Amino acid sequence: MNLINIIKKYINIIKPGILLGNLISFLGGIFFAFHGHIFFTKLYLSSIGTILVIASGCIFNNIIDRDIDKTVQRTKNRVLAKKLIKLKYVYFFAFFCGIIGFLILFLYTNFLVFFNGMCGFLIYVIVYTLCMKRFVPYATLIGSISGAMPILMGYCTINSQIDLICIILFLILIFWQIAHFYSISIFRIKDYQKNNIPIFSVIRGIFLTQILIIINIFLFIIFTISLYFLEYTGIIYFSIIIFFNVIWLFITILSIFHTKIFLFSRISFIFSIIIIFLFNIMIGIDYIH
Repeated sequence: MNLINIIKKYINIIKPGILLGNLISFLGGIFFAFHGHIFFTKLYLSSIGTILVIASGCIFNNIIDRDIDKTVQRTKNRVLAKKLIKLKYVYFFAFFCGIIGFLILFLYTNFLVFFNGMCGFLIYVIVYTLCMKRFVPYATLIGSISGAMPILMGYCTINSQIDLICIILFLILIFWQIAHFYSISIFRIKDYQKNNIPIFSVIRGIFLTQILIIINIFLFIIFTISLYFLEYTGIIYFSIIIFFNVIWLFITILSIFHTKIFLFSRISFIFSIIIIFLFNIMIGIDYIH
């Protein structure tokens, strides 16, 4: 087995897509707090620590869910589902990433960043993946807390306190997470049904899930534009965010009345990724001192 194939397999188990998305949120928070004054050492070390902690959480998630992955068409070829790496090596990799990551955050950031990272990690791995995902229809609501932690960690890396803007950023990511993942739960509902996972769309139905998505998009819109009205961001941010938010909301509302529910849910899912990327870019660019 050559080295490149081994590296690819280890990259696969850290869920690079999720890792990148969380890193973008972290950087959005950190650049927004920097306000143009970049300290590269702090940026580099905090980013590395955060990446390692998130990677560790994703690996543990893969370990716990490997039995489900075997039965789902989309995930049956994942490394752990096919047992392409010995489990003891995967555990070692997970613990290594976690320990080194938390050590970097503890030594080179501040206690608040370390604490938020620890909370996000434990909620994702223990509370969400291990204890709630297979048993509780509202697990996504709890899981969204861990998904909102990276932007909080980024902001607190620079501003070592929980203030109003910090709370707003956290809530923005909470509402986005719920709308984003409930869209996934609709167009992948058969996978959840097959594995008896009691996600909200399976237990309460697609229509109520769509209503919940719309509510969270609406809350997302309110809190994202509040950054402009509270004079944290400028008119360029406001114009871009309101434009794409209205389109996202329109697509989601349209999915209720259209027969191609799965198609529109997938479009809503894709659009949510575009919006959160733009949001994190814009708060780092169009801030107000």
